[in-house]
Order: sequence, then C-alpha cells, then structure tokens
Amino acid sequence: MNKPNMVLVAVVFGVLLILQGTGFWLSTGFELARFTAAIPAFFGIALLLLGILSGLFPGARKHLMHVTILVALLGIAGGIVMGLKSLRAEEIAWSKVWDQGILALLCLIYFGYCLASFISARKNRTSAE
Repeated sequence: MNKPNMVLVAVVFGVLLILQGTGFWLSTGFELARFTAAIPAFFGIALLLLGILSGLFPGARKHLMHVTILVALLGIAGGIVMGLKSLRAEEIAWSKVWDQGILALLCLIYFGYCLASFISARKNRTSAE
C-alpha cells in the first residue's frame, strides 16, 4: 500500500471542513445567531494551516501532523457529543445533527488516514533498522 501524502490529505480535509462549515452557515442565511453552524470550518482552518505549515517546515512535519490528529480527535468527540445532544433536544434540528455528524465523519476518516500513515512510518522505520 502506498503511503499517502499527509500534507495533501490534511489540506484537502481542511478545505472540506471549511466548505462544510460555510455551507451549513450559508443554509441559515448567515444569521449571526446561528454562527455555530460554522464550527466545522474552524476545525478545517486548523487542519489547513497545520498542513500548509508542515509542508513549509519539513523538520517540524512530524510534530505538526501529531497536532492535526489531536484536532481530528476533538472533531470526532465534539461532533458525536453535540450531535447526540441535538438528537436529545425537545425539537430536533436535523441540520445541526447532519452538520455535527459530517464533522465527526470527516474527522474520523482523516484520523484513519493518520493512523495508516503512522503505522506505515513505524513499519518503514523498524524494517530500516
């Protein structure tokens, strides 16, 4: 299996999350009171910036990629918790459920890429020794 270019993967998932957050906030008419619909965009901005920085500073790439996996874990946890909280509301706002569910799903997929990359790097390092 080819090792994915994690810088590119982080940038792509960052852009996807920015588009998701912007799209869901757009669906509310950009109402300031519904700004929370844009929360996935903040996770996306973090992944995008960390991805770009890891491409610009190869010496710090490993550390920056570890930070991106923390962002992904927070996105997974936050998406699940807030999605379940939205489901337990008296009147279910399905757009919130979808927004948080997609956030959790995208972060989970990114987490999977990170995990595969870490495992691949570990195998390459032990086979080189």
